[in-house]
Amino acid sequence: MSQNPHAVVTALERIAAAEAVLGVRLDYQREMATLGSPVLGHIQAITAMNRAAADAALPAAIRQFATLGAVQQDDCGECVQIHVNLDRAEGADPALLRAALAGRPEDLPAPLGLAWRFGQAVAANTPELEALRQELEQHCGRAAMIELSFHIAVARFYPSVKRALGYAQTCALVQVAA
Repeated sequence: MSQNPHAVVTALERIAAAEAVLGVRLDYQREMATLGSPVLGHIQAITAMNRAAADAALPAAIRQFATLGAVQQDDCGECVQIHVNLDRAEGADPALLRAALAGRPEDLPAPLGLAWRFGQAVAANTPELEALRQELEQHCGRAAMIELSFHIAVARFYPSVKRALGYAQTCALVQVAA
């Protein structure tokens, strides 16, 4: 398959820009760009859909902690770091993020601890999932749960792709900037 060199350069420039925002390297996407894989376009479309989600009903903090809980269950490195970096850019409290990273939902305000536990339960499909879902839905409403379900699914998407391609073989210490 012949590749358009200009398209590869453009894709690599977009990836470099994303790396600057996310604070981690996206080597798996670089490989896709270099090989001219159409999957890269699909991944970028999912990213764009996730960022464009209206979230009219979903409080940002609930999304942040639920998706962090889910991605922690699926990843121990760069994907968690991306969530922390994006959450900090949105104003999340570093102390609360550290509590979540340490697996201490009891140190989080009630709705955030609940959201984090819910994200963990969705990712692990634990027995308490339904009770947590009902409690969180009671707190923020059905419309918020619909939005949250999408964000959790997207958060879990990237670690799966990276694992399947062999890019998620080592763990990294996650840093929370003050």
